[in-house]
Amino acid sequence: MSKGKSIWLLGERGMLGRQIAVELQRRGLAFLASDREVDIADFEALKFFSRGKTISWIINCAAYTAVDHAETDREGAFRVNARGAENLARLAAGLGARLVHFSTDYVFDGAARRPYGERDEPRPLSQYGASKWQGEKLLAANWPAAFIFRVSWLYGVFGGNFVNTMLRLFAEKDAVRVVNDQFGSPTYARGLARNIVRLVGSDSARFGLYHYCDSGVISWHDFAAAIMERALEHNLLAKKISLIAIPTADFPTVAVRPAYAALDNRKVVSELGFEVRDWRANLNDFFAEKIQRASVPS
Repeated sequence: MSKGKSIWLLGERGMLGRQIAVELQRRGLAFLASDREVDIADFEALKFFSRGKTISWIINCAAYTAVDHAETDREGAFRVNARGAENLARLAAGLGARLVHFSTDYVFDGAARRPYGERDEPRPLSQYGASKWQGEKLLAANWPAAFIFRVSWLYGVFGGNFVNTMLRLFAEKDAVRVVNDQFGSPTYARGLARNIVRLVGSDSARFGLYHYCDSGVISWHDFAAAIMERALEHNLLAKKISLIAIPTADFPTVAVRPAYAALDNRKVVSELGFEVRDWRANLNDFFAEKIQRASVPS
């Protein structure tokens, strides 16, 4: 693929968007970037930004991700996650551009006791999950040259996520309560970003729906315990604190979360050749990345 400005990265200031921007720069791939200044729910705004530009790939990291707030702001969630996805598909069709879009494990109800595959029927429990599933359907109906990646339990060095929240709470409190009856597979943002950038760099045309996550299934509580262990090993935490396992019933949230949200990632490996690592190895890499970034003068 040409190193000219043929890639458009949307949602560039979010957790995954920032990570993909880093990887694009590392690979020497020039790209256009936008964030909230270009509203994906406004088709005219998308057309205006793209006018006169040669765009062969669109990477959409823009999304409405406030899971609990979406329960009372259904219109806002569907505006971005559904209409926005449809608009990008229509725009990509007009440009003849390949499209990368991210969805979520929250499209499932969590009733399974085995990792969900791409052929399993979505049954979202929340407005957020429903808005993302609607976005998938609208995107697929409007443009076939698209990759849709359902991702679970995403975390990284940028922005707010479970790992960074746990590190903050461990430093502030003497005890932290974490649910132990919700299970899934963590996803390290840098690992995902590197796979996506390799995909774009290869100009792949193996379009379709894919599940992506790190290997292994774990509870939120056990994930928190692993985070604390690594933080202590790297001297990022002064002392071990009490980590209390609780049932979901003792930690009510506005939106219902799936009790089991693990994804089957075999297709993304066999069809796209993605490198998928064990969640433990990627958590180690997260801490190495975090320490390395902290050592670089701003």
